Amino acid sequence: MNRKNIAIICVSKGFGGLELNTLKLAQWIREYGWNVSLMVAKDSEMERHARNYSDSVFTTEGHSTFGKVKAIRKWLKAFDASVLFTPHNKDIAAISLYKRLYNNRVKQVYQQQMQIGISKKDLIHTFRYGKIDLWVSPLNYLRDEAAAQTRVPIRKIVVVPLGIEISRFLNNPVSKSAAREKLSLPQAPKIIGVLGRIDPKKGQDFLIKAIKHLRENPSLNYHLLIMGAITPNEGDHYLKSLYQLVTDSNLEDRVHFRQSTSEVELFYSAIDVFGMPSHGETFGMVTIEAMASKKPVIGTNRCGTKEILQDGKFGYLYEYESIDDFTQKLEALENNAKLPEMLEAAHNEVIQKYTSEIMCRGLDAVMMKLISK
Repeated sequence: MNRKNIAIICVSKGFGGLELNTLKLAQWIREYGWNVSLMVAKDSEMERHARNYSDSVFTTEGHSTFGKVKAIRKWLKAFDASVLFTPHNKDIAAISLYKRLYNNRVKQVYQQQMQIGISKKDLIHTFRYGKIDLWVSPLNYLRDEAAAQTRVPIRKIVVVPLGIEISRFLNNPVSKSAAREKLSLPQAPKIIGVLGRIDPKKGQDFLIKAIKHLRENPSLNYHLLIMGAITPNEGDHYLKSLYQLVTDSNLEDRVHFRQSTSEVELFYSAIDVFGMPSHGETFGMVTIEAMASKKPVIGTNRCGTKEILQDGKFGYLYEYESIDDFTQKLEALENNAKLPEMLEAAHNEVIQKYTSEIMCRGLDAVMMKLISK
C-alpha cells in the first residue's frame, strides 16, 4: 500500500468556507507528497472545481449514511488510501460505519471546522466517533471543547491551525484607490468591511445598525462594504432583509454591497477596518487574511475570533451585539498611537502560525505518525 494516499470526503452541496478550505487543502497536501482523491456530491459546485485540486475525483449521489457508505466502499476499492479524511461533520457517521463494516485498517481523520455545541456523549455520537483515529482541531478552545463534550480520548485530539496562502497577502500590489475604483467605491470615506457568506449568523445586520449609529458622530464617519454571497439553495430572505434595513435607515449612500470575488486582495486593499460581527465564528479565515493584510480587526468577543486576536493583543474585541462597545472600540482604534505596532504584530502572528505551509507540515507530521503505527 502506498503510505501517502489520502482520500478526502466532503459530500456537501454548499460552497462556502468549509468547501473552499477542503479544495485548497487537497491542493496543498499534494505538494507534501500525498496522492489525493476527492469524493464530492454529484452536480455540486465542489464537483465543478474538484479536478483542479486533486489527482482524482469520485462523485456520489448518495446523501444518506448508507448511501455514502456504499459510495465510499466503491471509491476505496479503486483508490487504496491510507487515510480517510473529512472536514465535514455530516460525513463522519458514514466513514465510521464503513470502517466497522469493511475496512478497519484505513485511518479515519476528522478536521474539525465546526463547534461541538451541546454535549455529544450519548450512545449515538459515542458510536459515531468511536472509529476516529485522529481528531484535528484548529484552535485550543475547540480541542478543549471536543475533549469536554465528547468521549473521544484526549490523546487522539491534536491542534493544527488552518492556514492561508500567505503570498497572496504579502505581495498584494493593489493600492487602496485602485481597489476602490475597481469595486466602484467612494474614495474619500473610511470603510469598514465584512467579507463572507451572507447569513444571519454572520451578523452583517449588526454592522448596518452600527453604521446608522456612527452617522451621528462626525469623527466616526464610516461607510460599510458588505462582500459575499448567499448559500446556494437556501434562499435570499436574509439578503433582502439587509437591503430593507439599509433603506429604512437611509443608508443607501453609506452601505455598499458587492459580490464575492476570487480577488479577495481587492477587498482588503479597499477597506480601512475589518469587521467580524459573527455570532460565533468557529475559526475565521477572513480574520487571518485581514491580519495578514495589516488591517485592524474589530470582532465579537467570542469563540475563534477571541483566541485568534489573543484577547485583544492583535485586534479589538467588543461584546456581542453591543453597538456602544463596538463604537468605543472603534474610537480606541482611531486614537491608538501604537496601532502600526499592533498591525505588525498581528501580521507576524499569521506568518508564524497560520500559513498553508505550516498547516500542511503539521497535518503531514501527525498523519504520517498515525499510519506508521
